[in-house]
Amino acid sequence: MHREIARRIAITGGVLVLPVVAYYGVPVVLEVPEIGSVLVSEENYARLYDQLSSSDPQQLDVGIAALRTIKANEALEQAQGGTVNMVPADAEPEESNARDLSEPVSFSSPTKGRSRPRPLY
Repeated sequence: MHREIARRIAITGGVLVLPVVAYYGVPVVLEVPEIGSVLVSEENYARLYDQLSSSDPQQLDVGIAALRTIKANEALEQAQGGTVNMVPADAEPEESNARDLSEPVSFSSPTKGRSRPRPLY
């Protein structure tokens, strides 16, 4: 996914390129000097963009710290073999009204009362 560049920010160790905030349904990959590639959800990136593009050094530091947290969570999740969490630990939890739509699955053999399907030949 190609995203247009909105800003380039000089930070310790290099330049952070910030793409335009846009919603394509895929995460934003940021190449952060001294951190590496960080995969950020679009919603989280929209929140971080203001901090990362701020002229206030403290806001920029807060944004970089959030990226470090996301990267650390990503590395931890990958080490545990789980899914990647792209939300920093200090982010406010979102209310979820999602229901578990999974169905039970059985891998046992079919019951004895059922007839087996006939072969085609």
